[in-house]
Amino acid sequence: MTSIVMKNAIAGFAAMFLAMTAAGSSEADTASCPSPIPLGLTTALTGNVALLGTQARSGVEFAVDEINTGGGIDGKKLALTTEDTGASSTDALNAMNRILEGKPFVIFGSMISPHVFAQTEVVTKSETPFLVGATNAKVTAQGSKWLFRTHVHDGQLADLIPEYLVKSLGKSKPGIIAVADDYGLGASRGIQDSLAKLNVAPVAVTSYAPSDKDMSAQLLEIKDKGADSVIVFGRPADVTLVMKQMADLGIKLTTIGNSSLVAQTALNNLTAAEADGAYAIGGMIPQTTSDAKILDWAKRVQDKYKVPADNFTVSYYDTVYMLKSIIEKVGCNKSAIRDAFAATKDWKGMLISYQADALGDLAHTLGIYRNKGKTPELVGLIKESGF
Repeated sequence: MTSIVMKNAIAGFAAMFLAMTAAGSSEADTASCPSPIPLGLTTALTGNVALLGTQARSGVEFAVDEINTGGGIDGKKLALTTEDTGASSTDALNAMNRILEGKPFVIFGSMISPHVFAQTEVVTKSETPFLVGATNAKVTAQGSKWLFRTHVHDGQLADLIPEYLVKSLGKSKPGIIAVADDYGLGASRGIQDSLAKLNVAPVAVTSYAPSDKDMSAQLLEIKDKGADSVIVFGRPADVTLVMKQMADLGIKLTTIGNSSLVAQTALNNLTAAEADGAYAIGGMIPQTTSDAKILDWAKRVQDKYKVPADNFTVSYYDTVYMLKSIIEKVGCNKSAIRDAFAATKDWKGMLISYQADALGDLAHTLGIYRNKGKTPELVGLIKESGF
């Protein structure tokens, strides 16, 4: 009996010790954090890409406010400093330099790829984790071990959009229209390469300047060359113009593209007839879920910022909570935070799970959407090959 009692006592003390050690470890890790914990964000809040840039602000800020309302991280609040990048890469670099003066532990960058390209070198030299949603496939191929992307990218779309168009929708004569900047032209080249692998050649490849308001010549070229479909790649504001002008010109082709085609910021400016039937593949859109909690979250975001939450809002919101979980484990050591992001596996976000690959990309699940009138519906999920 004595032996049994002693064994039980030892087991009990061991369990208590492990629990105390785990709690002490968590406290010790977060003890390395200052109060408040400084974070930085650079994104476009003015200029012709502000409609997108505000989504990064909405996602990051909404999550930070929630965490702070809940007591912060082990009682330490998050202090977010935001700088407007405007529309130019020079302004984006200047904004980043201002953020770095505050010595943040982590910096969130925008989804505007030219801005992130301009900022990466200076952030890397500062040895600060850099979390972005920029979609140019080459963003994570710059060789920076400090940069991580938590949104799907154009390299994935360049493979999956042609595959779905050809194999699932049965189209073989697509035309392409894309915005003529790093974002759109990089995607257009990738789409053409993927179509070639499917033994399909686009009947027309066109583009328009980011500031253009009339895309009718490009659309008529696609129609006149006998296209049976059109691949659209742009941002919500210019994609809205493309869709409106297609309707005005009487061009009725199967339309597919990136998530701008189903973004609420685009749909709000289209009629049901203009939007109906368009397909998109991209990041996760909260309005398409049946989950009441997520729909309530999307409503609260829109009520606060007067702009509908989109796939980028979801991504940036998830990223802040991913960071919170990492700080709770490793504290505020920047190298440890970087290593934890690089080791991320099956971290469950609002709508998808995140897993880091060798380049620092963490999002590998995409949604397939189709507009029913002005309402996007989720057709299904599709994953990057290998995930």
